[in-house]
Amino acid sequence: MKKQILPALGSMFCALSLVACMTGEAPQDVDQATGDEVVSEAEQAIKNGTPATPGEAMIVRIFRNGRSCTGTLISSSRVLTAAHCLASSTPGDYTVTYSGAARAVSQILKHPSASSGVDVGILVLSTPFSFGPLTEYPQVDVADTDGLIGREVTCYGYGSEDVGGTCTTSADCATGFTCNTDRDRCFKPTTTLRKGDFTIISDPDNDDIWFQLDVPNASGQIPLPGDSGGPCILENTSFGTQHLVGVTSAGDHINFSRCASREAFASWVLAND
Repeated sequence: MKKQILPALGSMFCALSLVACMTGEAPQDVDQATGDEVVSEAEQAIKNGTPATPGEAMIVRIFRNGRSCTGTLISSSRVLTAAHCLASSTPGDYTVTYSGAARAVSQILKHPSASSGVDVGILVLSTPFSFGPLTEYPQVDVADTDGLIGREVTCYGYGSEDVGGTCTTSADCATGFTCNTDRDRCFKPTTTLRKGDFTIISDPDNDDIWFQLDVPNASGQIPLPGDSGGPCILENTSFGTQHLVGVTSAGDHINFSRCASREAFASWVLAND
């Protein structure tokens, strides 16, 4: 895999980064031997996931025609999510909510290689959220996926709380579960944002575009429908920064979960920030 040297993007993202970010903050550490960024593992803490708050990583919920996905604010007016969540080309079909506040959408952007597997898109909000000038958003850095393998990340989502058996109608499901006829499986819906800690593993099909999560984790957690578009966050505790390294894209809800890797989308995101 072609290696890329991480640019010093710290100051660039002061405007895109809930903690003060001061001009002139030290850049990210770099491994002098490999040139890879040195980012500490996420703290130990989305089937049966741990409840989370939107402000932990600027998480939003995206509604479209009765369906929902998850997304991340990368500025007060732009939401990064999965391209497959953007099935409609009509901005008026979408509503984005953050901590109970709702915003309409004015523009839909999809990665130019979305149809080839880079499952990432951006929603531009009609009206920005009213955050303070020192608000920090998760950083999207240009860096190779290889440096992420084996690291632990925290992934967030507004998706289902649990998964049950197969079904054709909700009558086939246990109490509290409903049938998702797109997948012919029973799921327990929730309105709670949840998170789980997962280890990144290489994707054997194309490790330039994707990485996988080692699922289920020790707590039996795995992303479920509705978690699509949610971020996987790696924290640099040395500098108090959050790095959005992947966007939840696909999975079988049993033992497979795939994310679009920042290696494939970071440059495009930075050009559309």
